[in-house]
Amino acid sequence: MEYRMSEVEHAKFVLRLSPNLHKKIKRRAKVNNTSMNKEITNILSDSFSNTTTDKKLTDLIARLEKKRII
Repeated sequence: MEYRMSEVEHAKFVLRLSPNLHKKIKRRAKVNNTSMNKEITNILSDSFSNTTTDKKLTDLIARLEKKRII
């Protein structure tokens, strides 16, 4: 059966994680005061957003240049 995301609220996906990765995500979710599901969703969403990463790198380079580190 095919469906479009607009036809359902959320799609479910089963994912197996290594114990180490599970622990890292759990820790990060706790730090960010969110659920593991939301944390994984945020990480995945951010991975598709190159502009976010590019902006962070550009800002970092600008700060380092200002401090004459690079």
